[in-house]
Parts: sequence; structure tokens; C-alpha cells
Amino acid sequence: MLLYTVQFLCSVVASFARLVRALRKAMASVLCSPPVPVPAATTTSPASAPLSMRRKVHPPALGVAVGDAHALRDQREACREQLLIAPAVDAFAACNGGGGAAQQVGSAKKAAWGARKRPSMLLIPVAPQAVEVAAGWGAVVAEKEAEVEVEGQGFSLASRRGARHAMEDAYGVITHKDSQLAFYGVYDGHGGRAAVDFVSDHLGKNVVAAVLATTTTEAEPPSTDAVMAAIRAAYLATDSELVKQGLRGGSCAATALVKDGDVYVANLGDCRAVMCCDGVATAVTSDHTAARDDERSRIENSGGYVSCGSNGVWRVQDCLAVSRAFGDADLKRWVISEPEIRRVHLTAGSEFLVLASDGLWNKVSNQEAVDAVSRSSATGCCKELVDMARCRGSRDDITVMVVDLKRFTI
Repeated sequence: MLLYTVQFLCSVVASFARLVRALRKAMASVLCSPPVPVPAATTTSPASAPLSMRRKVHPPALGVAVGDAHALRDQREACREQLLIAPAVDAFAACNGGGGAAQQVGSAKKAAWGARKRPSMLLIPVAPQAVEVAAGWGAVVAEKEAEVEVEGQGFSLASRRGARHAMEDAYGVITHKDSQLAFYGVYDGHGGRAAVDFVSDHLGKNVVAAVLATTTTEAEPPSTDAVMAAIRAAYLATDSELVKQGLRGGSCAATALVKDGDVYVANLGDCRAVMCCDGVATAVTSDHTAARDDERSRIENSGGYVSCGSNGVWRVQDCLAVSRAFGDADLKRWVISEPEIRRVHLTAGSEFLVLASDGLWNKVSNQEAVDAVSRSSATGCCKELVDMARCRGSRDDITVMVVDLKRFTI
């Protein structure tokens, strides 16, 4: 009985061993068999074709040579033997050409994935004219912040453009063959450059021509009233010519005419003239703004109105911050061009005159300007004032002219 039991167990073990060998052979055959090519799909799929057009398509027979068949059988036997000894992963690698090929495929996949995650470095070639391009770009920036400095006969000037798209300040100087006659002017435009360019080109000529026309004989110089009337007429004539041109915008002005030991200062708007006498600053003009009681009353009496904005700036018709100016044809009923003129006799204590646009006076007081000019050289005083206003936050155009009055003192 015991013998039969042992024989039965041996037969079971043998059957199990044969079953295991059969499973291994089947796995080796599946892993080592080459892929069967699939024929390309036709344009019209069988499922979508009509029933009458559907046919059973047989794949073409694989044309394999006898020698190739023997080679394939040998390869399968080798794979089967390796499967019995090595792990399944090693057998799969051997059937696909060895472990080196698998590693190469894996490395290629990793490299492709890394390249997809991280873009390649962008290399910008350096052109031979790179220095010229940089210089041109720097020139554009420098032009925007450029500071103009002028040293003339008896005057100096510095002007710097603000944050606006275009420079709207200008100046004018006229000297006569008679050394005791000269004209100086600083202009601040608004609404574009057309008006300020016209005024800077015509006002000085009109003033000098009008004043010279009042001189009848050399023995009898014109009276003070005649000179002041000539300056007033020149201002009005310049404004009339500007309005007839149909140019938009307007311009403020502060001018000084030096003649026979006197200086005649006239102004429109918020350009200002400050004189230094023995180190003391004296404003010889008064800004024309709607904040002045007399200007506000004049505008309201003529049918206009003034308003004060949230920033504390008074404006005419909610538009213009000055009450007198050249141009501004739409507001001419209230924004007049009649200047205020003042005559100052020059003495030994008369040192210099500062003419500047509101870009300076909004940040620098009269005495500060005089002190800065007094302690600076004649060539650098205007630039120092421009820098001072800019450092204090002025974003407007800034133009400063300093006139030496000692050369006219009798």
C-alpha cells in the first residue's frame, strides 16, 4: 500500500514538472516571436461601409525563407534556455538584442523627456554694430533728458525738458548796436509748440522795432510812458498776429528791455522776473493766475468763471491755469494778452535779473534763486537752479536765464 502511494506522488510531481516546462516554453515563444505586421487601413473602414460591400480581408501570407525560419527557431531555443536560467527581464532584454540596447533606449527616452521639460538655451549672436546700436539708444535717452546751456554776451541760460512729450519752453535775445539797448525773454508754451515758437520769433523784434520808432531825435530820448506804450503795443500786435495764424495753444512770457539805464520788465502768465539788488531778491513781475483776486474779479465781470480743483490750482473756465497769455483764441474773452509793465532804474546795487518759467518758481523761492546765482559762477548758476528744481520734484519744463545788469549801469 505504501509503495502505491509513493508511486502516485511521484507521478503527480512529474506531471507538475511537465506542466511547468510547458508554461515556460509557451512564455518563451510569446516573448521571442517577432511582431506580425498589420496591413494599413483602407480609406473606408469595413464597419462604416455598406453591408453589400463588406468583405472578409485576409492578411497577405508572410514570405519567410527556409533559412530565416531555421534562424528564427534557433533564436527561440536560445531564448527558451535563457528563460529557464535568468529572470524574465533578462530574457526579454536578450530577445530584443541584449541589455545594452535596452539601456540605450532608456537613455534616449530620458534625454528626450529632459529636452521637452527644459527648453534649449537661446544664443543671441553679437553683431559687429552692437556698440553703435547701444550708442544710438543712449543718444535717444540722453536727448529726452538733455539740458541746453547757452553762454551769450551778458547773459547765461539753461533749459531742460520735463516729463512732457515735447519741450514747450523757449527764449529770445536781441542785442542792438547800441550797447545800452537789449531785449531778453523767456517763454512757456502750453497746448503744443506752435504758439511758443511764433512768440519767440516775433515778440522781441516787435518790441525793439516799436521802441526804436518812438525815438524822434537823439537829443530827445523817448519818455518812460512812450517806451511802456510801445512795449504794450508790441505785445498786443504779436497776440493779434498769432490769433490770425489760427495756431492752437498759447504761451506765457517774461521779458526785459534794457534801455538808457532803465530796465522795462513785462510779463504774461506765470513766467517771472526777479531782480537782485545788493543781494536781496525783488520780484518785478506778478504771476497772472486766477488765484489773484483782481484777475478773478475781471474774469467773472466779463462773463467767465474760475474754479479751484482738488490740487488747489485755480483755472479759467475749468481749463487754463493762467489768466493772461498769448494765443488761446477760444478763451480770448477772458484770457487777455495785455501785459503788466514795470520800469526799474538801474543803480550801482543792481546786480542781475533772473527770468524763468514756472518750472523753476514752483519749487524754488525768489531769494533761493538769487542766493544760488550769487554763490555760483556765471557759467554754472543757471544749471544749478535747474538741478535744484528737478531734485525737488519739478516735472515741468524748466528754463532759467540770468542777465548781468552791471554792464548796463551808468
